[in-house]
Amino acid sequence: MMKEAVTKGNANPGSLALLIDRIEIREGRKQIYGSQIGTYPNTNIQYVLPLMDPDNVDKRRKEVGLGSMSDYVKNWNLVWDVERYKSELPELQKLNK
Repeated sequence: MMKEAVTKGNANPGSLALLIDRIEIREGRKQIYGSQIGTYPNTNIQYVLPLMDPDNVDKRRKEVGLGSMSDYVKNWNLVWDVERYKSELPELQKLNK
């Protein structure tokens, strides 16, 4: 329904992107747009939940009207460093199984 609403101009593509990410994470897959944030259980520090193709996330976000990852993660006092994120991704995936 949401995809149809976006196609008809009755819903925001960014809202659909957030919904898609939420579903992907809940079903055990990597998110597409980087909108979902998790919390390390031992430290309560937030992090971006597993994300597919982190190198191109800003391009995907722009296509649906979302701001950059750098700006988005500032809401959680995080700094987006794609190379660091990619090195941490295997561990993040283990946390979210």
